[in-house]
This record gives sequence, structure tokens and C-alpha cells, in this order.
Amino acid sequence: DARDKHRNHHFQMVESNLRDATEKDKKTHEYFDALLDSDEDKAHILLEDIYLSMKRPRPEQIDIDFAFVIDVTGSMRPYMTGISSVLKSMLHEGSSIERKLVKKYPEVKFNIRVGSIGYRDIDDKNDQFQESITNEGCHFSSCMDDVIGFIETITENATGGFDLAEDHLGVIHRCGSWDHPSDWTAAIKCMILFTDAPAHSMSPQSNVQNADNYAVRHPLGLTSDIVVQSLIEKDIDFFFCSFNPSVTSSTEENLARDYLNHPKNKEKREITVIPMVSEDQTTSEISVTVRNKHVIFVLDESGSMAHDWAGVEKVYNNFMTRRQQNQVMSDIISVVQFDSNSRVTVQNESISTASRTLSYSGGGTCFHPAAKTACRIARETMNLHDPLIVFMSDGGTGARDATAAAAEFSSLRQEIMNLHNNDRDLELHVIAFGSGNMTQLREIANASGIGKVYASADTADLSDVFVSIATGADVASLVETEIGKRISDVVADRLSLEFMAYDH
Repeated sequence: DARDKHRNHHFQMVESNLRDATEKDKKTHEYFDALLDSDEDKAHILLEDIYLSMKRPRPEQIDIDFAFVIDVTGSMRPYMTGISSVLKSMLHEGSSIERKLVKKYPEVKFNIRVGSIGYRDIDDKNDQFQESITNEGCHFSSCMDDVIGFIETITENATGGFDLAEDHLGVIHRCGSWDHPSDWTAAIKCMILFTDAPAHSMSPQSNVQNADNYAVRHPLGLTSDIVVQSLIEKDIDFFFCSFNPSVTSSTEENLARDYLNHPKNKEKREITVIPMVSEDQTTSEISVTVRNKHVIFVLDESGSMAHDWAGVEKVYNNFMTRRQQNQVMSDIISVVQFDSNSRVTVQNESISTASRTLSYSGGGTCFHPAAKTACRIARETMNLHDPLIVFMSDGGTGARDATAAAAEFSSLRQEIMNLHNNDRDLELHVIAFGSGNMTQLREIANASGIGKVYASADTADLSDVFVSIATGADVASLVETEIGKRISDVVADRLSLEFMAYDH
């Protein structure tokens, strides 16, 4: 009996093992079938299930090195708050990345270190690079308070960049070449670059002025193939996060091709490209044309503006300064001032030379003459510069006059849409200052499909509105959402796959 019991127990164990093996084999076949069917979501779930069913010993700790590489030139200013905020969230204990890793692999402790580097362009010379370095000389730190403090420092003042292309090759090579004995020592290494511009020599063909000062050769002789080698040799996974995908696509394609095809990339790993905004949020052409604007101020100088005119002039200057900080030297500026009539005080002037002084007249208020003049000026440069109209008034006018003004802008809008095959609209910002007639001003804003109306109680509010228009600050909320979701998901998933290598 004892022998039979032992034999039966043995048979039961064999049957159980065969069932387990059959089930695992079935899952393995299902996994490869999903891969063949290009069903990535199903394949990922099956692979994770197979992984979790393994009984092999796993490492107790996995070290991860993150390097955040942040373009801090002027054009990135609208995104700085969002980047800083989300990176702080990612690095904080219990961040979304850490939660996902701990949830999937509760038996493993993840030790995360972070290095950061802010970069500007080649011609910024001594101000080009700001990189984190510990007292010991290492670029990576596990003290998240120090890391967050450094990120806040480099993102608080986005300036510089002498052309539209940026020195991505230089910063990737520099970061990948960090050579302190404690640099890049983790089992999993990730370099994550944030930008809105193409790399030198990879800028899309366009007639935009000042596009690429180093289109032929990098001063250090760097090429895509050379910088990719520094990543491959140190086994660094690279993530390219773009706030302007239509402009950076050529850069992404070059880097991705050279990374994938590099002879030392035996595992055929690929660069991960993360568009931080959707393609339909950028123009179908090179999006640097967003910087190629004809900004037309249409400013109410009626009698009621007498006490506030000095503030208006200051706000106008703040706008100009902020646009220059955002690397939009190709902007041209016009100013239409109006009371009962309209007059042009600045016309088609470069942003760098346009008058910063606006004289004051005083009188009644009529919208239509000013709208007609602004539209005429816009048409003169419409083929080369996209009109951006800022219409500001603290009062109202006759109902017919307001409607006629709206009709002028509506006509201009239609011409713009016809010129660009319905791909562009009239950028029209209408500001009700003080006691401005919101109903009439909203009618004017509605003349454009993307028209916006703002209310500002005083010149301090007006300054915030002008700066928001100048910087595109309304993208900050989008950035915070997109960075948090995309970076956390894509990086954590990539790390999960890398971690599985420990079981082989």
C-alpha cells in the first residue's frame, strides 16, 4: 500500500508538472502567435504572465540610471514649467514609474539614480551646458531633493539658441561620455531628451531664416553615427521626447536608423520616440513657421485709456521681450492705434528694431476702421508671415460698427484658409480691458475659428495675457498631462522588458 501511495503520488506530480508545462507551452505559443499577428498589447500581457509564472531566483535589487537631457533654449520656455513639474512627480517616492515597477515585481528593490543636463546651442559657448555633478564628481545622484533642485534651476530660465536647430548631437555625446567611475554603472540605463527643435544638419528643408548655422558640419565633427556609438557602447536606451514632431521627425529618423543598425547593437534595440503633442497640434509644414509671425497690435487709445496708456506701452514692451527670449527673431511687428479713426504707428518692422515707444492720442471709439487697417497690413505680408492679431479695447462701439469689424476679420480668415488649403486659421486674440464690451469683443473673436477672448481688469492682468500670448503658456497643462502619461508608461514598460533579461 505504501509503495502504491508513493507511486500514485509520483504519478500525480508528473501529471501536474506535465499540465504546468503544457500550459506554459500553450502560453508561449500564444505569445509568439500574438507577435506574428502584430498584436503588441496581447503579446505584452502574455509575456508578463509567462514571466510572473517563472520560479527562478530573481535579483533582490536592480539599479537604474536616468539621465534627463533638457533643451533650455528660448523656444522651450512654454514647456519648462510642465517639464519641471512632471519630472519632479516622476522622481518622487511612489511616482508612477516606481509604482508600476513595484506592482509588477514586488520582490525587487529598485535603486534609482538621476543625472540631469540642460543644454543650449553651440554659439551659446560657455552657457551651453549645465550638468549635475556631485561633490565626488559623479553625474548621478540618488538624493532626489538634490536632483529636483537642480532641474528647477536649469528650467527656470530658458534662453539662448542662435538658430532654430539645436545641438542635440553635442549633448547626447557629452552625456553619453560621462566617465566618472560611478557614472552609467546601473544595469538599466536610460537617456531621455526633451526638445522642440531639429538637430543641426537634420533640419527640414524650408525657407525660414536662421534655420541652421551648422547645416554642413558640426564643429566637433560629430555625426548621428558617432553619438549613437556612445549610447550603444554603454548600453544606454535612448528616448526622444518632442514638443514639435513635424520638425523633429528627420532627427528622430536619423538617430533611430543609426541606433538600430549599429553593428554593436546585437539585440537590435530601438530608440523610443515620444511625441509630447499630437501631429495635428503642429503645422503640416515645418512648425518653426509658428515663430515666423506678423504680430499686429490693434490698440484702443481713446480718451478713457489716458491713465492706463503708460501701462499698455510697458505691456507691449514685455510682449516684445518675451518673443525675443523665445527665439522668434523672424517676427515682424505692426501697431494700429485707434479712437474714432485708426492710425499706423509701427508697420512691418523687425521685432529687433520695432519702436518700443507708442504715442497717445485720445478720442472716441470705433472698431471698424482699426479692423480694416489691420487686415490691410496683414495681407501685405501674408505669404511669408502668419498674421497674429492682438485686438484690445476698454470700451464699446455701435452694434453695426462691431459687426463690420468682425466681418473684416472673417474675410481675412477666409483668405488665409484659402491660401493654405484650410490648414491654417487666423490667430486672433481679443482683449476686453477694464470695462470693455465683452459681447462686442466676443463677436470679433468669433470671426476666427480659433479666436480667443480675454478679460483683464488692469495693466497687471493685461501683462499676463500678453505674455501668455507671446509664450503659448496655455500648452503647460497639456505638457504636464502628456509627459506624465507618455514618459511614465513608455519608460516603465521598457524597463520591465529589460528586467526580464535577468531571468535568462
